[in-house]
Amino acid sequence: MILRDPVHGLISFTGPVASIVARLLDTAEVQRLRRIRALGLASFAYPGAEHSRFAHAIGSAHVMQRYLRRVQALARELPESDRIDDGSAMVALAAALLHDLGHGPYSHTFETVLRDSPPHEQWTSRILLDPDTEVHKVLVEVDPRMPQMVERLVHGESPIPHLARAVSGTFDVDRCDYLKRDSYMTGVSYGLLDLDWLLESLRLYVPEGAAASGLAVDGNKGLTAVEGFFLARLYMYRQVYLHKAVRAAEYLVRGLFRRLLEIGPQPGTSPAMAKLLRGQTLEVADYLRLDDRALDHAIAQYTESRDEVLRGLARRLLHRRLFKTMQLRPEVDSELAQARLDEALAKAGVQPAYLGAIDRVEVRAYSEDPREDQGLMVLRGRGQLRRLVDVSPVMHGLSREVYVHHRAVFPPEAGDAVGAALAPMT
Repeated sequence: MILRDPVHGLISFTGPVASIVARLLDTAEVQRLRRIRALGLASFAYPGAEHSRFAHAIGSAHVMQRYLRRVQALARELPESDRIDDGSAMVALAAALLHDLGHGPYSHTFETVLRDSPPHEQWTSRILLDPDTEVHKVLVEVDPRMPQMVERLVHGESPIPHLARAVSGTFDVDRCDYLKRDSYMTGVSYGLLDLDWLLESLRLYVPEGAAASGLAVDGNKGLTAVEGFFLARLYMYRQVYLHKAVRAAEYLVRGLFRRLLEIGPQPGTSPAMAKLLRGQTLEVADYLRLDDRALDHAIAQYTESRDEVLRGLARRLLHRRLFKTMQLRPEVDSELAQARLDEALAKAGVQPAYLGAIDRVEVRAYSEDPREDQGLMVLRGRGQLRRLVDVSPVMHGLSREVYVHHRAVFPPEAGDAVGAALAPMT
């Protein structure tokens, strides 16, 4: 199988091991990812950001294939237990391709609209382990244990530690694809990490007294590529993922679902969505019927709703009439800001009060916390290992950097009242 991709160029999955990719691509669950936009509502700010989870899944599998080739070239540095055989490679390719199966409509946005809703990772596990899904049946045909092995690897668990990190870790194949893909499709240059050099600079080492290998970076040639990776991630959060228009659109969706929870499912709501709104447990088959098309159709129907609040929110989404935002200082107390915002909305006659919200997100550029799997090592000449922050002044600075996105989000008709109330906090 050979595919054309705007990010990676020609992508080839050939040979017995890669055949698992072609078989999985034909399953209903993977094809469903064509109907889920990877960046949710980011096209409200970046018109080109319409790419799907399907394209990202293929890209992730491609990066995994490149990682496996790199590891094969380093096999002599590894203990026998950490080398990749055909079976492990097939599991790794399947995990890379299937890691996002559980995403709902508008991707990450959907996880924020219903309280106590399972995250997409849990749905991915359920889909992989459900004997009635097509992906499960394909995996079982290869090896009866394969669904469980793929599911565990998706969550970063594997008998081969460096393989687990490649699927769920600092330089995992997911990040390596989505940073490049999201940057390309949004038209910004911040996420264009040097993937070729990054892969070439990866090294594997066996720590003294350890039985398994660890992942390191060649300090002689890989430092700049590593620095670029973390800078790209930080810049993409600043400029794309937390763009004020994107966040304003997401709060419109949150408000719409909150209203639906108050008034119940309305005409246009799909049966699966209605179950969710009523708090009923969804089966895997129900969940798989949820995609962007189902939600887009519902929103279009809500524009004619008898409920004024729901109708107004739906029309704003359909016609991109977004809420306004106001930047707040990072040190401002969010609860105090919310109280002042609520007072301003009441003064302006805006109801219900939840149409206004304080949006605060903190992004740490680099963390050495091993629980976050970012305590990277650098391999210098003669096998000397050093911490990344001790070798790179750039990374030392990033380890102290926390980007704070702090904004008030509110209907534009309340702009004057909100501006007066929150002016001391801006």
